[in-house]
Amino acid sequence: MLLLALLVVCGASAQVTEKPTGKGKLKERLSNFWSQSKVAIDGVVTKVQDNLEAENSGLHRVNGKYYMHLYDTNLYKGADGAELCALCRSEFENKYPAMAIKSVVIPQVDWETSTVEVDGKVEGYAQTLYCYIIAKDGNEGYVNAKFVFERQKKVGEPTMGNRVKWPLWIRTDVLTNEVYAKLLTK
Repeated sequence: MLLLALLVVCGASAQVTEKPTGKGKLKERLSNFWSQSKVAIDGVVTKVQDNLEAENSGLHRVNGKYYMHLYDTNLYKGADGAELCALCRSEFENKYPAMAIKSVVIPQVDWETSTVEVDGKVEGYAQTLYCYIIAKDGNEGYVNAKFVFERQKKVGEPTMGNRVKWPLWIRTDVLTNEVYAKLLTK
């Protein structure tokens, strides 16, 4: 409806040469108004998208780029916790042997569990656990790495037998000292 009204006004403005109370032709003023409105709306849309994406993805925006949270507290107290952290540490050290590891943590209290459905029937369960490593890269900055452990179990089986991802390195953020300092305050 608004678009139709705008088209009618634009069509009518072609016949009007100039409005005595404004600067320039009506068509030019409408065009300028539309351009300014579009820029303002685009800015609002971008801000809303950034907020929604950051809230839903768990990422923080710093200097126009998205970075993971910095986790330095281990909340997982499972019997396999030390083994899982050691696996991630080993993977990290193989890729970055010269970096000084500051922390290797699992910031979850327990495995996240979800059901696995096939054709609308529950076939089993999937469990996921995340591990984060923060390491110092000389004097230049830091590296924040994220690993995932995923295992599945069929209904009726006593243990989680199928290790799907063990561990899988899923993300690495390279942080300057400035970005690291800003992420510490978030």
